[in-house]
Amino acid sequence: MIFSINTCLSFSQYTWTDGEIILKNGEIIVGEIKIPMVSKDLVHFNGKSKVRVKNKLNGDRTVFDENQVELIKFKYSESEIAYYKYIPVSKKKKEIFCIVTTGPVTLYGRAVGMTSSNPGIISFHSLNEFYAQRLGEEIATPLKTARPSKSLRKRAIEYFNDCPAIVYKLKSNKPSTDEIIAIVEEYNQCAK
Repeated sequence: MIFSINTCLSFSQYTWTDGEIILKNGEIIVGEIKIPMVSKDLVHFNGKSKVRVKNKLNGDRTVFDENQVELIKFKYSESEIAYYKYIPVSKKKKEIFCIVTTGPVTLYGRAVGMTSSNPGIISFHSLNEFYAQRLGEEIATPLKTARPSKSLRKRAIEYFNDCPAIVYKLKSNKPSTDEIIAIVEEYNQCAK
């Protein structure tokens, strides 16, 4: 299953957007939904990522967390829908990501806020992060992060090392961010 990366990583999920939340108990909450943008500056203060829902009729707001939410669905139009969920990024922490593509490996993405400063000017920009998770893996693996300690190429070679065709391509060509989806989809074909 493939979801549009442009839809997933657009910024409308960080403002009030029509959608629904599917709770772990099966209940579906419909309204305007907003998720927090993660900040990855030198110093950042990110508590637990909570999903907010606003009732369109009376404006009442409700907050849900990872213990309650199974899936978040943003409806940009009848044909443009993006799905988000909490995924484990460590043994103790789950964060909200867009489901980009699924298969033996699921690719997750999100936009991360960053600030930079030049003399007298502070600017805000966002970068896309991507995490992968195989069926049965407890923690998602970062492929590209806002603060890279390893390149996308090195991380992808390590993660997809059981598919020689992917490793060969990665060693002979430095992948761009735009190629992450194609790499995961090719791996999913290799893994079948």
